[in-house]
Amino acid sequence: MRIVYYKDEVGNFGDDLNELIWPRLLPQDVRDTPDTVMVGIGSLLDQARFRDVETAGKRVFVMGSGAAYGALPQGHEGWTYHAVRGALTAELVGRPQAAVTDGAILLAKLPDLVPEAPKRDEILFMPHHRTCVNSRWPEAAARAGMTFVDPQWAPDRILAAYGRARLVVTEAMHGAIVADTLRIPWIPVMISPEVSVFKWRDWASSLNLDYHPVALPPTARLEAFRYDRITRLTKASGRTVAHTGAAALDDAALIADFRQRFHEEPEVIDAVAAPSGVKALLKAAATRFDGRRLAQAAQELRKVATGRTYLSEDAPFQDRLGGMERAVERLILDVRAG
Repeated sequence: MRIVYYKDEVGNFGDDLNELIWPRLLPQDVRDTPDTVMVGIGSLLDQARFRDVETAGKRVFVMGSGAAYGALPQGHEGWTYHAVRGALTAELVGRPQAAVTDGAILLAKLPDLVPEAPKRDEILFMPHHRTCVNSRWPEAAARAGMTFVDPQWAPDRILAAYGRARLVVTEAMHGAIVADTLRIPWIPVMISPEVSVFKWRDWASSLNLDYHPVALPPTARLEAFRYDRITRLTKASGRTVAHTGAAALDDAALIADFRQRFHEEPEVIDAVAAPSGVKALLKAAATRFDGRRLAQAAQELRKVATGRTYLSEDAPFQDRLGGMERAVERLILDVRAG
């Protein structure tokens, strides 16, 4: 079996959970079965993720994946959808019965992966992995009295931090999913216009949660410049810009915006189009003028921790967890049946 997930060279927490969860939950004979493909945790229902994955003539099973960043994979109509991240993805793929929740909820069945700590007294702050570019969020988190968690760290390091946490402030969706799975209150924030409101709403609604992120300002001039440029180009393309107001769009509007983006891949934008040496000099120079932005970001981050917290109720959580467990059981039976 080939397990499809996104593998970033520098790491990305949600995607990296695939390597922790599936080897422990899927029997060896299932993982050794040839001519099968399993689509795992992440925003993987995207044609770009399957450019080097052969699916023709193979059995393809979807297990808690979601849509977010591009057109649905070619030929997906013939796949077996045991579970998708939420109702928005389920509508896009035409499988309403497959709306369960994100596959990372299965971490609840693997408590040994989260080290026990003598005290759970830390507030974690995890930005989106793209927000780390040209920003000073580690310093802002420290000033706000929080523990900075980089989503690009190794999963065991991140899970050890969760073992010490009493609250998680997060821009990264899997930062919230893991907090909710471990029954730790969490607060969503939005900093970068690259955040996918679609995928957040897709997952949150699966647990009867709303999604109202708190806006945070950038920590640095280059960070602000990058966001401004992304926003201008996104608006010019006619696509919806991620902002806290966009989280209030109804499901139909989010799905319409998603379908509009099928024909055009979003541009990946770097902050400064210059050789690396020049870029380093520009960044060093600009950093000298970040003091006020950094102080304001830290102040706003500190306020966030005193606001509304989120945590799914036990009944829907257990129901969705049971749904994912049944999806795993069906997958095992289907693979073994040949």
